[in-house]
Amino acid sequence: MKQNVLPRFAITAGDPAGVGPEVALKALDLASPQIRRRLVVVCDGPTLEAARKASKSKTPLLPFERDKLPPSGKAAFYEVPPAGGKIPRGKPSAVGGSQAAAYIKAGVALALRKEVSGIVTGPIHKKALRLAGVPFPGHTEMLAAVTRTKNYAMMLASDEMRVVVLTTHLSLKEAIKRTTTRGIIEKLVLIHKSLSPKRPVGVCGLNPHAGDGGLFGDEEARIIAPAIKMARAMGINAVGPLPADTAFAPGIREKYGAFLAMYHDQGLVAIKAVSFGRCANITLGLPFIRTSVDHGTAMDIAGKGVARPDSMEYAIKYAFELARVGGLKR
Repeated sequence: MKQNVLPRFAITAGDPAGVGPEVALKALDLASPQIRRRLVVVCDGPTLEAARKASKSKTPLLPFERDKLPPSGKAAFYEVPPAGGKIPRGKPSAVGGSQAAAYIKAGVALALRKEVSGIVTGPIHKKALRLAGVPFPGHTEMLAAVTRTKNYAMMLASDEMRVVVLTTHLSLKEAIKRTTTRGIIEKLVLIHKSLSPKRPVGVCGLNPHAGDGGLFGDEEARIIAPAIKMARAMGINAVGPLPADTAFAPGIREKYGAFLAMYHDQGLVAIKAVSFGRCANITLGLPFIRTSVDHGTAMDIAGKGVARPDSMEYAIKYAFELARVGGLKR
């Protein structure tokens, strides 16, 4: 097999004021020599040099070449022009948010040109993005927009479970407003197409105890149950609405190939409580593989060299596993 057809992944460094660049370099150090040479760090020179000092990384980085891998044990560096102003370490800023967005756009461009198989993204800061005028609350929405993907979803996956959320970065009030039968069907179709889970997809209720027969809300009967019924008529093995307070419990979660949670915290609190540091954030529906860490920018410890690379290491391994098996269907 030729070198240029081996899977390669771009690691976008995340917000330069946070721990993203550090954990990216630490994960490189922990990767096997053969995996390391297939990774491309997308960052600017000054930020990368500061991260190297903080992390004490020893991995040599060579300029990215489209059709040539670095020698075994070395990695590639795709340089983004340095920011136009000083980036304050440990603080969200407009210049930091703009730079983080530039890394993402560069990584996406590499993936769309098929120079890499996909991207592994470092953590970004939502306030910094807003200060920079970036009109997206997070990676999921930004990646969907720049790739013109209409039906997409955020999923966190670990060895213990896979959780897709119906709505992403919204207030709880707004998330409830956007809980619709059509939206649930669209996400179930995407899960079925992307994952083809052998076990049922567990669909969570919105209210405590999944409404408890209407005592605590009627969304289960009025919105969620009809969506499940229509999805099942389409050949999708979905069950529910499930009471979310027990759906993720040991002995119960193993019955399901994936979960569809109604809002961000309903699903992500559960999987992070079980698998934090050992799960990957994945965007379903994109034209390339995208995985990410399960944590934020941790700006309070940026530059101190103490940030743990566990989640970045897991996200990298998950990306290569997806490439090996040909996608998310596993």
